[in-house]
Amino acid sequence: MLIRHIRQQAGFSQRELAELVGMDQAAISRIETGKQDVTVGQLVRIADALEVTITELLEEYEAA
Repeated sequence: MLIRHIRQQAGFSQRELAELVGMDQAAISRIETGKQDVTVGQLVRIADALEVTITELLEEYEAA
């Protein structure tokens, strides 16, 4: 998932994103590192906060 990459490009810290989506910072960290499964509802809230589509969050990161 590209959540970390997109979050950083948007200029949000994990804590800031967590506050926007109603989660704690540790949960965002676990999602970004693949240590926690993410629900569809959480993906929707994260995508909305980052102003991207869910598809963009789920794409594999490919370094240019």
